Amino acid sequence: MKTKSFLITVLIILSGILNVNSVFAQDNTDNVTLNIKLNPIQTIQVNPNQKTVDIVYYEIDDYQNGVSAFRENHLQVFSTGGFAVTVKSDSDNLTSENNTNKIDAKDITVIAAREPDDDRNEVFTEVALGPSEGTLIASDKGGRDLKYNVTYNNELSEEEDKYLNLYDKDANNIFTTEVTYTIIAN
Repeated sequence: MKTKSFLITVLIILSGILNVNSVFAQDNTDNVTLNIKLNPIQTIQVNPNQKTVDIVYYEIDDYQNGVSAFRENHLQVFSTGGFAVTVKSDSDNLTSENNTNKIDAKDITVIAAREPDDDRNEVFTEVALGPSEGTLIASDKGGRDLKYNVTYNNELSEEEDKYLNLYDKDANNIFTTEVTYTIIAN
C-alpha cells in the first residue's frame, strides 16, 4: 500500500511538473504595433524687425520713376510638405488719415526670392497688391527655416509723375495698407 501511495504521489508530482512546464512552454513572445503619425505643420513669419516697410519719395527722380523697398530675409517659412505663399492687401487703395487722395494698391508689386537657389523647384511670381490673394511662392517640397527676400516694387514705368499732385501740405501724406501673407498646403 505504501508503494501504491508512493507511486500515486510521484505521479501527482510529475503531473504537476509537466503541467507547469506546459504553462511555461506556451507563448513567451508578444508583439506591439508601432506607428509614426505625421501631422502637417506650416508657419510663416515676417521678420519682426521689418514689420513696417516704408517706400519713401525723396528726390525728383523718385516722382518720375517710382521707388522700391528691398527687405532681406523678410519672410521665414516652415512646412512639412509642398506649400504656397500668397499675398494680398486689405483694400484696393492705400489711404491716408487726413488726405482725401488715394494710391492704387496695384501700383505696388511684391517679388520674392531666396538664396541659395537649391533644387527645391520653387516658383516665384510677381504679385500686384489688392484684396485678392496672389501666389507669390510655390514649392513642391517642404523645408525648415526657409528665408525669403522680398521687394516691394513701386516703380512707375507706365505713368510718370503719377503721385506728383497727391502731396497735401496740410496732411501727413503717409498712405497705408495692411499686407497679409498666408501659407497653404500645395
